[in-house]
Amino acid sequence: MRRALALAALFYACGGGPTPEEQAKADQELKVELAELLVDAKAHHNATRLLRQAMKRDPMDPRLHYLMGAVLRDRGVYPEAKRSLMVALKLDPKLAQAHSALGMVHDLLGEHPEAQAAHRKAIELVGDEPKFHNNLGFSLYLAGQHEGAVDAYRQALRLDPDASRVYINLGFALAAQKKDHEALSMFRQVVPEAGALNNLALAHELQGNPASARRMYREALMADPGLKQALANLKALDQAPTDDPKEDP
Repeated sequence: MRRALALAALFYACGGGPTPEEQAKADQELKVELAELLVDAKAHHNATRLLRQAMKRDPMDPRLHYLMGAVLRDRGVYPEAKRSLMVALKLDPKLAQAHSALGMVHDLLGEHPEAQAAHRKAIELVGDEPKFHNNLGFSLYLAGQHEGAVDAYRQALRLDPDASRVYINLGFALAAQKKDHEALSMFRQVVPEAGALNNLALAHELQGNPASARRMYREALMADPGLKQALANLKALDQAPTDDPKEDP
């Protein structure tokens, strides 16, 4: 939106109003940037309405198809999201955001090799975007490629040392490598001790180690008896069926 407003300010600074063509272009830019804000805010209904309006004026704008794909992805309509993103990339093969969004759709569909190719293409186009490295790391984590995931997350943190979500993701990837001490260190960067223990317990539960997960949930509750996440996780774990009668109570 700042670009469009700056363009409008330039028109008036020059001592005259914009031509009809210039005004239409500025109006379109405003719609695209407002749609981006609505998509980021998960205001899908309003974003869809605005995107359709903008597409009527310029159906060949790849950004509009990318944003529509992002909306469809967030709404869980993955095949349609994929089609919109493929249209965006046909119109502009260098649109890094569309490659990244397509990678996320592939991951949601369990198509991790295709997802990783898309994430890497986004990084190839815009290598200094931390979220692209984070998305690649998550795709690798989902595929069980934990070492690669750790490398991708560390690169994301080099680009943005304040990215709290990446510290959490890195902690889970390290825990999957049985590096509990390092995992806790990452969790502690962004959550209190009880939260860090709860995250590590969840990592162990995801790895199929309910006994150690249960012990860690209890440690988390010793650190903070009112931690709702740990209480809920422990309750769910206690209620889960088990095939091992020897498991610690």
